[in-house]
Formats: sequence, structure tokens, C-alpha cells
Amino acid sequence: MVESKWTRLFIITSIVQTFITIIIQSLVVGRNQSASSFFLDKWQEQYGGLHNNTSTILECKTNIVTRMYNIVGENIIILLSNVFLLFFCYDAIFNQNTIQIITVVIVNYAIGIVAAIQIVEVYRWKAQAVECVSAFSVFNFRVQFYEVPSIVILLLCATMMGFFTWKLYQQFGWNIYKRIGADRNMQKIFRSMLIFVMHLKLDLFFMVVLSVVACVVLSQNDKLKSTPLYWFHVIVTVLIFILQGLAYHMLREESHLGMKIFIGLWLIPIADFIALLIKSIGTSAQDSWYFFIIFIVFGIIMALLTIIWSIIVLNNFDKGLKRHLTTGIGNIQRPPITEQTSQTQPPGRWAIDDEDDQTYP
Repeated sequence: MVESKWTRLFIITSIVQTFITIIIQSLVVGRNQSASSFFLDKWQEQYGGLHNNTSTILECKTNIVTRMYNIVGENIIILLSNVFLLFFCYDAIFNQNTIQIITVVIVNYAIGIVAAIQIVEVYRWKAQAVECVSAFSVFNFRVQFYEVPSIVILLLCATMMGFFTWKLYQQFGWNIYKRIGADRNMQKIFRSMLIFVMHLKLDLFFMVVLSVVACVVLSQNDKLKSTPLYWFHVIVTVLIFILQGLAYHMLREESHLGMKIFIGLWLIPIADFIALLIKSIGTSAQDSWYFFIIFIVFGIIMALLTIIWSIIVLNNFDKGLKRHLTTGIGNIQRPPITEQTSQTQPPGRWAIDDEDDQTYP
């Protein structure tokens, strides 16, 4: 990894953001769990003495508790997203992937927007809870001490990293020029491969998280748990891991047949997510989990983009990029191996060949 003032600032900012966000989101999770417990206590006080609770009262209780569990799930997803972004940030710097660095900034802003939407969801949940149990109105979520600081930190760090990105773009762009050469077509091919690999990394996190969340949601519904959709989704969740390994291997080998197989099989997760989306939209507006629906739509878009870039990469096979790269996937843009670093660099990485680099001016 090439160290500079901007790489250090970029990584330090990401570490600080992750550390603070984990603390705040952990507090938010605790607060929301306390709110759920407080609601159940007040519900018990108001309706516990009644021997004949109507179905409406019981349904109200179930819906409110389920929705709060969903909100807690969102908090955990935001927390895990920040942990993933820390890895994603370091990986981008380590591989000098400018496209990935720009994506880090965009995802940071997106998480900040999602955190802001959660404030609306929390107040919406409270309004529904008060309709069910009037005594719950005294509970104070104090979003100004929880969600608001988290949003400010996310947006502030995203803005700072956006400035650092411009500096890193200039630095890494020069490094790519030195290793790939002045051939613009080769640089374009190289950049396409970087974007495809970046999509695979994003897919590995967001699509797996989506798949696991969907499994949890489906398993909570006894009717859905016994349907073919549930077991099909479980199989697809495992398949995503297999397809990730297949894509990396076929990319390294520039295998036309292997990449075509990947593209064909990748349609299966897309079909699964579309089925989940239809099932989610089919519920009533009151019972809909909008965060989950948005997450599914995002997963479908990412999966489609992965197919598009896999086709682009497939068309670039056998056009000369492979001779610039050594075997492995990890460090696509890593600087040439020198005598000093050759003993410490792990094998099986993608790196620009120092020997090939000398053929360019």
C-alpha cells in the first residue's frame, strides 16, 4: 500500500467514523429494545387483567412488537454496514481502487440518509403504539441524543472523505498510468475490471445481509416458512457464496465459459429477490416493512449491475490485460513487488507486473 498524507487521513476518518457509529448505534439498539419492553409492560397493565382479550387487541400487540424488532434489525444492519465500510475503505486504499474509494463516499451518504429515515420510522412506530396502549405516550426516544449525532457524524465524515477522494484520485491515477501505460483502451479495460470486482465485494456484503434478513423474516411467519419460497431462498443464500468464488476464479483465468456460467446462475438470486419483493409489496400498507422493501430493490439493482459489468468484463477477455496481472484477486492495483517487499507480500494476489510495466514509457 502506498502511504501518503491523504491515504492516512482517509483511513483514520473511516476508523473514527466506524468507532463512533458503532457506539451510537449500540445505544440506539438498547433504547429501542427498552421501548419494546416498556410497551409490553404497559400493555400488560392495560389489558393483562382482561380474560377475554379481543383478536384486535392481540393483533395490535403483535404488530407493534414485530415492527420494533424490525427497527432493531435496521439498527444492526446500519452497524454492520459501517464495519463493512471500514474493511471496504482499507481494501480500496490497499488496492488503490479509485472507483471503490468514490463508492465509499456515496455509501456513507446513503447510510446517513437511511439513518434519517429511521427517525421517521421511530415516530411512526410510537404513534401506532400509543393508539394501542395510550400509556406508552410518556416514553421519550430522545432522537437528538441518538439518531441525530449518528447522522451528523456520517455526513461529516462522508464530506471529509469526499475531499480526500479527489486527492487520492490524482495520486492513484498516476500510479495506474505508470503500471498500465498510456494506452487509453487498456486503462478502460482495467477500470472495468476494477468496477466488476468492486461490485462483487458489495454484493458479498449487502446481498448476503439481505438474504439472511429475508430468512429471518420468512422464518417468523409459520405460513411462509413451510412454503417452497423459504427453502428456495435458503438455497440461494448459500449459492451466492459459491457464485462469488466462481466469479473471482473465472475472472482470474479469463474463462469465457466460466463467466457465462456465472452470468446464467446469477439470474437465480435476482429471481429470488424479485419473488421476495412481490411478496413484500403484497402485504398491507400498515404491515409493510418499507426498509426491507427498499433493501430488496437495492439488492436487485446491485445484482443487475453485476451482470452488466460481468458482460463488459467478459467482452474484454483476451485483450491483453492478463499479461499485466499476476495470479490472485486481492490487490489488483498494488504497486510492483520490490526486493524489499517480496518477502512480506502474500502470494495469490493481483498485482501489476514490474517486468511488464517496463515495456511502457
